[in-house]
Amino acid sequence: MTGALKRSHQSIDQVLQPQTRVDLIFDVDLINDYIDVRSAWVQDVTSRGVIINQATPPIEKSMVGRSLEATFVLRDPVENDVIRWGWWCQVQEVLARYKKTPQDTEAMPAVVLSLPGAGGLIETNARMDYRLSISGEQKISIQTHPSFGQVSLLDFSAGGVLISVPRPPQAKIGMRLWFTLFFPVQATPGKPTTINGEAEVVRVTTNEREAFARVALKFLDLDLNAVRSLQKAINFYILEEQRNRRNNVPPKSSNPAPKS
Repeated sequence: MTGALKRSHQSIDQVLQPQTRVDLIFDVDLINDYIDVRSAWVQDVTSRGVIINQATPPIEKSMVGRSLEATFVLRDPVENDVIRWGWWCQVQEVLARYKKTPQDTEAMPAVVLSLPGAGGLIETNARMDYRLSISGEQKISIQTHPSFGQVSLLDFSAGGVLISVPRPPQAKIGMRLWFTLFFPVQATPGKPTTINGEAEVVRVTTNEREAFARVALKFLDLDLNAVRSLQKAINFYILEEQRNRRNNVPPKSSNPAPKS
């Protein structure tokens, strides 16, 4: 593969290689706070379809015909960007004994996914980009590494966050950094949710009348546990918004901008 990957449609046989991990997103049910994400590894890409090993949790034969979004991460060989590609597909077959070649001595359980349509692969974050504004009462916070000084979280989604930092901003477009998000939502009893990961600065905006700058961060490849924790936190706040609307509670104001 030569040249930078175009962030648009791609042919699957150009970028998806055996032993690539894929995340399979079957269901995202906000009302019941349920997310069905399964992991597997690509064994082969043929005219038959994309053949993966049996997923964790397993894909049952009763799921043949089910639709899902399959995604995987690839680092651009030229620009070194982390890109998540995806395609909508169906479970075509569940194989009890799969051999890549007749000469293989051992067989494995496998699943065949349908190939992308005519459009090919598209760049995706594979998650819902429902963006939530932050109120002071929610007590959600973020730390960045390196530090930008006093940082306030303005909103977040499954794909990234918007923060405010003191001017002049030290963040530059294309800069990569590590972050830690803190949610009061409990991951386990008595333990608040903490999410660590890598992000890229994709936008920096300033206003002469404000003493702070707004910095948009795009999450890079979060591991599956972080993705699940983040989606669980998003679900919690979406459901809270829905309950407030049903009860005719006016929306809470966003975090105030840092004082000069």
